[in-house]
Amino acid sequence: MKNVWVIVVIVVIIAGLAGLAFFTHLEKPQPAQTQSQEQAGAEPDSMMAQVSQQIEALKKKIEQNPKDVQAYIDLGNMYFDANMPPQAIQYYTKAVELDPKNSNVWTDLGTMHRHNGDLDKAIECYQTAAKIDPQNKNAWFNLGIVYKFDKNQPREALKAWKKFMELVPPDDPHYESLKKEVASLEAQVK
Repeated sequence: MKNVWVIVVIVVIIAGLAGLAFFTHLEKPQPAQTQSQEQAGAEPDSMMAQVSQQIEALKKKIEQNPKDVQAYIDLGNMYFDANMPPQAIQYYTKAVELDPKNSNVWTDLGTMHRHNGDLDKAIECYQTAAKIDPQNKNAWFNLGIVYKFDKNQPREALKAWKKFMELVPPDDPHYESLKKEVASLEAQVK
C-alpha cells in the first residue's frame, strides 16, 4: 500500500512540475534545449524514481542539517507543484521560521493555505509577504484573488490589484485582463 502512495505522490509531483514548466515557458523565453526538456522524454518510471529520490535526498539533508532553509523550501516547492498543500505548508512553515524575511516563501505558503481552505491564513501570509517586500507582485496579485473570489471583498481586492498594476509593465500577461477587472471593481464599489 505504501508503494502505491509513493507512486501516486510521484505522479502528482510530475504532473505539477509539468504544469509549472508549461506556465513558466509561456512567461519566459527558454533556451534552445534545457536539461528538463531532455528529461521530458525519459521513461515515466525513471522520472518517478528521480522525484522520489529527490524527496528522500532533501529529507536526508534536513536530517543532517535541520537549519537548511533551502532544503525546506525545495521540499515545499515539490509538494506545492504536486498540489499537496498539507505537506507544502509543513515545509514552508519551517522555512519561514528559519528565514522569516523570505517574501517569496510567505507567498507560496499563502497559496497553499488558500488551496487548503484556510483563507484567513492565506491573507495573513500574503500580507506578510507584501510587508516584507512591497514590490512582491505575486503577493499583491494573490491577495486580490482571495479577496475577490474567496472572501467577496471587492474593496480589498481593488486595493491589492491596483498595487499589483503599479508594479508590472503593461505588457505583463495579466495586465490587460486585470485592468478590466479593476475597472469592474471600481464601478462596483462606488
